[in-house]
Amino acid sequence: MQNGLPAGWRVSNSGGSWQAAAAPDRDDEDAAEIGAEEGLEPEDLRPDSPGWEDVEEENEELQVKSLLDEQVFPSVRAMVEHCKAQHGFDLDSIRKTNVLDFYSTLRLINYIRSQVASGNTKPDCSSPSAWMDDKYMQPVLEDDALLYSIDDLADPNDPEDPLIEPPEPEQPTEGQKTLVQRALS
Repeated sequence: MQNGLPAGWRVSNSGGSWQAAAAPDRDDEDAAEIGAEEGLEPEDLRPDSPGWEDVEEENEELQVKSLLDEQVFPSVRAMVEHCKAQHGFDLDSIRKTNVLDFYSTLRLINYIRSQVASGNTKPDCSSPSAWMDDKYMQPVLEDDALLYSIDDLADPNDPEDPLIEPPEPEQPTEGQKTLVQRALS
């Protein structure tokens, strides 16, 4: 390390610029030596050795089970459209009519799933009192992808949709704060 900089780093400012020497290339023998210094065996350094976890791909396909039958869909929107077309069940309309927020929507989904599981394929969703019981906070399906994707039910064209979170207010910068203080003095 030169000038207190890590190998390969460069610093430039009004006082000049300086750069630390690049790190030397290390081969497997160097890595083994470093590993030995750290108390590691050579097999510990291999990515296929025990303890290294396989990273799950982030592009796993979503598997959203229909609210009213056994079909599975690649997206929440596809499932909602299926329920509307095949069963005349409009989840979007129920959410909008009852102004359902995240937790109310979660309860509604679990209520519908519990009704369908007990044989009622046309659950009565005309009154929120049917699903507002806290027992519907408990998932009916294990690892229900719909519950993990409730935000996908939000209508992006409706700024009043309770599932759409308002944007974070911008915090004023120090310069803006100084200007405001000067203006107020």
